[in-house]
Amino acid sequence: MHYMFFDTETGGVNPKIHSLLTAYFAICDKDLNLIDDLYLHLKPSDLSKLNLTQEALNVNKINIEEHLNDPNTITYEEGRKKLKSFLVKNKIKGKRKSFMPAGHNVAFDKEMVWEQLMPQVEFEEEVHYRTVDTSSICTFLKDVGIFPEDVGNLISLVEHYNIPQQEVHNAKGDVRMNIEVYRHMKNMMKARKKEMIGGTNSLLEIIEA
Repeated sequence: MHYMFFDTETGGVNPKIHSLLTAYFAICDKDLNLIDDLYLHLKPSDLSKLNLTQEALNVNKINIEEHLNDPNTITYEEGRKKLKSFLVKNKIKGKRKSFMPAGHNVAFDKEMVWEQLMPQVEFEEEVHYRTVDTSSICTFLKDVGIFPEDVGNLISLVEHYNIPQQEVHNAKGDVRMNIEVYRHMKNMMKARKKEMIGGTNSLLEIIEA
């Protein structure tokens, strides 16, 4: 199974009412090598339904006038077709579910995509219902004392792992950084597993450590 990392930038925090403005999808293989990507700049076909908060625009730094006038900005209907084609094109032959959705607080981005871009039923024809969420993984690693308590959001993880920082609160930049965060998480746990297997500790000592 491949990963599909994705992120959205929106006009607010309520997927049911606030508008989806950008979405970036990156298909990676099991080793997190990028296979294909799709970057959508979006708007509702009926601009009277555009629902934004200034607070959200201040965070993602989207100039809404420039965004709407950009010829690369397409309607949700056009975006849905592009996303469907993207998923079908990258489908793994013989696999019923080709992609494991991944992100940081990915539940929010799934809800936004389902509400504004592609219904859940259609989305889950190709994408697994389970997820890889670096936010949840981070919470667990803090609970077991591996991460410090001040680590939590994506940028804090980027800084923790000393990953080169890209544009923050930009769908593409956040996804690219998140892929590297997950790569570091996996490598860290593989190294710890190797240490345990190679050590002299008994199974009981490993569990109680």
